[in-house]
Amino acid sequence: MKKIVTVIMAVLMMMSVVTGASAAANSPSKPSQPIVVKQSNVSIKSLTYNGKTQSLNNKVTIKVKTNYGNVTLREGKDYKLVYTKAKNAGTYKVTVVGINSYKNFKLTKTYKINKANNKITMRASKTTVKYSKKKATTVTVKASGQGKKTYSTASTSKSLRKYISVNSKGKVTLKKGAKKGTYKVTVKYYGTGNYKAGTKTITIRVK
Repeated sequence: MKKIVTVIMAVLMMMSVVTGASAAANSPSKPSQPIVVKQSNVSIKSLTYNGKTQSLNNKVTIKVKTNYGNVTLREGKDYKLVYTKAKNAGTYKVTVVGINSYKNFKLTKTYKINKANNKITMRASKTTVKYSKKKATTVTVKASGQGKKTYSTASTSKSLRKYISVNSKGKVTLKKGAKKGTYKVTVKYYGTGNYKAGTKTITIRVK
């Protein structure tokens, strides 16, 4: 009986050793060297002025080549962004600071907040006038947009341009005897630090 117990214990001990060795063989090995970033590519999605302070959250993609292969870094787990949130159009700096396994990784990039398109509206007191050989006709044009503005009749065809004029306040004058046809008045806004320049044209017809 003692021999049987001894044999069973010996078998159990052998199984324990084999199981331990197998588990050790399947355990993932930790990197023997720290991660070293050899190359990096940082892309930042474009931003456009919207009147609000803007964040770079979910706007940055960082891909790196390391001594362990190519990796796309994760914000909050592999790196953090250090910058001051901006509102106005312009060029700004952001610093990428590696954390955890990438704590030795750091670089500074520039990004832009682009100017917004100038939303210009334009309307005229009349868009159709009757031909008159005896008197001039006036039309008031009003426009809104960003920045300083000027009015012009340059978009009217050369043959009709001598019959139309517009002043700095948008008062359009069609001279007496102005020929029947299509006349155009264009407003140009020169933009601001946050808005692009832009133009808009309105049509006045003499019938």
